Amino acid sequence: MARNSLFTKASIVDSLKKSHPELGNDLLEKVVDIFFNEITTALVCGDRVELRKFGSWVVRKREGKTVRNPRTNAKIVVGDKGSLYFRASRDLIKSLNTVK
Repeated sequence: MARNSLFTKASIVDSLKKSHPELGNDLLEKVVDIFFNEITTALVCGDRVELRKFGSWVVRKREGKTVRNPRTNAKIVVGDKGSLYFRASRDLIKSLNTVK
Protein backbone atom coordinates (compact mmCIF):
# COMPACT_ATOMS: atom_id res chain seq x y z
CA MET A 1 0.00 0.00 0.00
CA ALA A 2 2.28 2.76 -1.25
CA ARG A 3 1.20 6.31 -0.55
CA ASN A 4 2.64 9.75 -1.05
CA SER A 5 4.78 10.97 1.80
CA LEU A 6 2.41 13.89 2.41
CA PHE A 7 -1.19 13.39 3.49
CA THR A 8 -3.22 16.57 3.06
CA LYS A 9 -6.79 17.81 3.16
CA ALA A 10 -6.78 17.73 -0.65
CA SER A 11 -5.75 14.07 -0.63
CA ILE A 12 -8.62 13.28 1.75
CA VAL A 13 -11.05 15.04 -0.59
CA ASP A 14 -9.60 13.12 -3.56
CA SER A 15 -10.05 9.79 -1.73
CA LEU A 16 -13.64 10.67 -0.91
CA LYS A 17 -14.23 11.71 -4.51
CA LYS A 18 -13.02 8.30 -5.75
CA SER A 19 -15.34 6.41 -3.41
CA HIS A 20 -18.29 8.80 -3.92
CA PRO A 21 -18.07 10.22 -7.46
CA GLU A 22 -21.71 11.38 -7.29
CA LEU A 23 -20.77 14.06 -4.73
CA GLY A 24 -19.25 17.32 -5.89
CA ASN A 25 -15.82 18.61 -4.95
CA ASP A 26 -17.29 21.64 -3.17
CA LEU A 27 -19.53 19.47 -1.00
CA LEU A 28 -16.70 17.10 -0.11
CA GLU A 29 -14.42 20.01 0.82
CA LYS A 30 -17.15 21.42 3.06
CA VAL A 31 -17.60 18.03 4.76
CA VAL A 32 -13.87 17.74 5.45
CA ASP A 33 -13.74 21.36 6.70
CA ILE A 34 -16.71 20.77 9.03
CA PHE A 35 -15.10 17.58 10.34
CA PHE A 36 -11.82 19.30 11.24
CA ASN A 37 -13.58 22.42 12.57
CA GLU A 38 -15.64 20.26 14.93
CA ILE A 39 -12.50 18.57 16.24
CA THR A 40 -10.80 21.95 16.69
CA THR A 41 -13.83 23.44 18.46
CA ALA A 42 -14.05 20.50 20.86
CA LEU A 43 -10.36 20.76 21.74
CA VAL A 44 -10.56 24.53 22.25
CA CYS A 45 -13.50 23.96 24.62
CA GLY A 46 -11.38 21.51 26.61
CA ASP A 47 -13.17 18.36 25.46
CA ARG A 48 -11.42 15.10 24.67
CA VAL A 49 -11.69 13.93 21.05
CA GLU A 50 -11.70 10.22 20.37
CA LEU A 51 -11.87 8.47 17.03
CA ARG A 52 -12.34 4.75 17.62
CA LYS A 53 -9.64 2.54 16.12
CA PHE A 54 -7.49 5.64 15.45
CA GLY A 55 -6.70 7.53 18.63
CA SER A 56 -7.60 10.37 20.94
CA TRP A 57 -6.55 13.95 21.50
CA VAL A 58 -6.62 15.91 24.73
CA VAL A 59 -5.42 19.37 25.68
CA ARG A 60 -3.39 19.51 28.87
CA LYS A 61 -2.99 22.82 30.63
CA ARG A 62 0.50 23.87 31.64
CA GLU A 63 0.69 26.44 34.39
CA GLY A 64 2.66 29.61 33.88
CA LYS A 65 6.11 30.05 35.32
CA THR A 66 8.90 32.55 35.69
CA VAL A 67 11.97 31.94 33.53
CA ARG A 68 15.28 33.72 33.04
CA ASN A 69 16.58 35.18 29.81
CA PRO A 70 20.15 33.82 29.61
CA ARG A 71 21.38 36.82 27.63
CA THR A 72 20.13 39.62 29.84
CA ASN A 73 19.50 37.64 33.04
CA ALA A 74 16.06 39.29 33.17
CA LYS A 75 13.10 37.41 34.62
CA ILE A 76 10.25 36.72 32.21
CA VAL A 77 6.78 35.55 33.17
CA VAL A 78 5.45 32.90 30.82
CA GLY A 79 1.66 32.54 31.00
CA ASP A 80 -0.49 29.42 31.11
CA LYS A 81 -0.68 27.45 27.90
CA GLY A 82 -2.30 24.36 26.52
CA SER A 83 -0.43 21.48 24.93
CA LEU A 84 -2.05 19.03 22.56
CA TYR A 85 -1.44 15.35 23.24
CA PHE A 86 -2.31 12.46 20.94
CA ARG A 87 -2.57 8.85 21.98
CA ALA A 88 -2.81 6.25 19.25
CA SER A 89 -5.30 3.42 19.63
CA ARG A 90 -4.19 -0.18 20.00
CA ASP A 91 -5.56 -0.91 16.53
CA LEU A 92 -3.49 1.89 14.96
CA ILE A 93 -0.34 0.80 16.79
CA LYS A 94 -0.93 -2.78 15.69
CA SER A 95 -1.39 -1.64 12.08
CA LEU A 96 1.81 0.42 12.19
CA ASN A 97 3.79 -2.51 13.53
CA THR A 98 2.55 -4.93 10.85
CA VAL A 99 3.35 -2.67 7.88
CA LYS A 100 6.07 -4.16 5.68
